[in-house]
Amino acid sequence: MSTINISQITKSKRAISAADGDIVFDRIVSAFKNKEKVVLDFEGIELTITAFLNSSIGKLYSLYSSEDIKELLDIVNLPNDEVSLLKIVIDRAKQRFSKEYPEDFDSIDIVNED
Repeated sequence: MSTINISQITKSKRAISAADGDIVFDRIVSAFKNKEKVVLDFEGIELTITAFLNSSIGKLYSLYSSEDIKELLDIVNLPNDEVSLLKIVIDRAKQRFSKEYPEDFDSIDIVNED
């Protein structure tokens, strides 16, 4: 099991940078490749915004199923008022990355679609 302390990456009490989120994302993916469980520890973080959450957690849904993420990722010490923000990010990521697109975009006939 690997623990990622968010405040050590952000070097502050805020998780607001998409670039810091990318660092977290890369560490998570590296662990997931080895089927290693990851704990994201938000201890000491007082403010989190969607830019960070989209980059660190939301992007995971482009590579992994919800089941895999639930099995391998634990999030601890996230302030209660930030949990609803995380839920929004996850719901949007699931919606965004679950869309299937046809292999041949030319086959889509938007003009005559009812």
